[in-house]
Amino acid sequence: FYWIDKSTILFLSNRGSSGHTQIFQLNLPDDVSKVDSFIEPIQITEFPLDVDNLLVNRQASRLAFSCQVYANLTIEQTAARLAEEKESNSLVYTFDKLFIRHWDEYMTGRRYHPFVVSIERNAQGTFKLTSTIVDVLSGIDSDSPTRPFGDAKSQWSFSASGNSFAFTRQHDETSEVAWSTNLDIYTVDLTQTVVTNKCITCTNLAADQDPKYSPTDDNILVYRAQSVPGYESDQYKIKYYDGTTTKTLMDDWDQSIQVTTWTDNGKSLFLELGEQANHVIYQLLDVHYPNMTVVPRGSVSGTSRDINPDPTDDQTFVLTYENLVKPTNIILQKGTVSFPATKHNDMLIDRVRWSPTYEPFSFEGAQNETVWGWHVPPVSGTSQKAPLAFLIHGGPQNSWYNTWGRGWSFQSFAAQGYAVIAINFHGSDSYGQKFTDSITGEYGTLPFEDLELGLTAALNKYAYINGSRAVALGASYGGYMINWIAGHPKMSQRFRALVNHDGLFDMREMAYVTEELWFTEHDAGG
Repeated sequence: FYWIDKSTILFLSNRGSSGHTQIFQLNLPDDVSKVDSFIEPIQITEFPLDVDNLLVNRQASRLAFSCQVYANLTIEQTAARLAEEKESNSLVYTFDKLFIRHWDEYMTGRRYHPFVVSIERNAQGTFKLTSTIVDVLSGIDSDSPTRPFGDAKSQWSFSASGNSFAFTRQHDETSEVAWSTNLDIYTVDLTQTVVTNKCITCTNLAADQDPKYSPTDDNILVYRAQSVPGYESDQYKIKYYDGTTTKTLMDDWDQSIQVTTWTDNGKSLFLELGEQANHVIYQLLDVHYPNMTVVPRGSVSGTSRDINPDPTDDQTFVLTYENLVKPTNIILQKGTVSFPATKHNDMLIDRVRWSPTYEPFSFEGAQNETVWGWHVPPVSGTSQKAPLAFLIHGGPQNSWYNTWGRGWSFQSFAAQGYAVIAINFHGSDSYGQKFTDSITGEYGTLPFEDLELGLTAALNKYAYINGSRAVALGASYGGYMINWIAGHPKMSQRFRALVNHDGLFDMREMAYVTEELWFTEHDAGG
């Protein structure tokens, strides 16, 4: 949803009579505390297809949305074709290029295309579409936002005036998409009668994505870029584009930038990134000048993200915060001081069994390098012997982050009386790109050695853990490593049980069945 002003929200919903997700407007009174009955939203659009994404410019004079259409057809023509296909009772799909399947869907022809249209309020204050709807990717067999995880918030951007639009797309018109991680950023001048897409990153064959226009200058945008084609875990750096030239900001940094957010005055950027298995926030000051400085904002421990800056003060913002023993709450950050804005989850957590403490620990791992892990004691404490849950993360270029966890939650194991040990082995992210890259071609070597040494280090450090009652568990790459452990008796005999969730068994077989061929070709060398 989008706040247009203090009393108007535009949002997506399927509440209308057609059942299709459409754009709605909600008008709020000046004092919402006095609302004592349901406020009926107003439906703004009535397309025959679902609206999947929404972005509104700062002036509320244009909006962008996406629909799944056939590349050469309009929204209405696509809906008509779908109706014909449904009535035919015979659906035969012809695949003449990759992808045939991507993640959890078959690529049956329709694409997410961004549509841009002008809007304005009528006399009653209700928004209406006031121009011809423009399909920015008309005729192009590609998606924006990109599949499977792209979204409008990160991959689309309106310029300060609202007259330009930037978007991310993948080059998936041919089967080369299965071998390529290449994403590119295009800009569109919306003041022109004929819409033309201008690629500003096509010289880079690695991923470029997440354009963010300056809120004060139509010519300036920043985006995240990788430099190694075919490597999805390469470091993301910040690029600064001024309409003509591109430069790299903080080129000497070794951390991968995850999210960038402009301050409202257009002078600085908030950066969200992983650092030592914590999600942290920095502010890049004086971003337009050579003497820019970087300062930390908020906690350096835990997970801080989802920044929303104050429009009048570039030192103030709200964010979400959580860690291994605290679920998500909203925090108000003013300079170096934090104020909790919500405590709802703190009250809920008091009703359940949970472990209130955790700590990182380090040891000398493979190649005599420092490796880190997490320790969470069971809810029963450390005064008596406890069994061990030894967790192995997937990715593999990922980390066990200092976050509450909604999948493999450490607290789920601690609540059942287990001590939890989780190692961020070689290949984990957030410890510098060299450490991440070290797993390439080494799936069964360096991480395995780290896990052996990490288990020994943990048992030596935490004497209350009963090493004879240990279970190892892992998913995806973690499941692959469970299989690897099972094939090495010296290590496997240290566990009472091995749990493999969705883990690889044979890398050769994966290469034959996966749709993302770049993954095995880069990480395993083919």
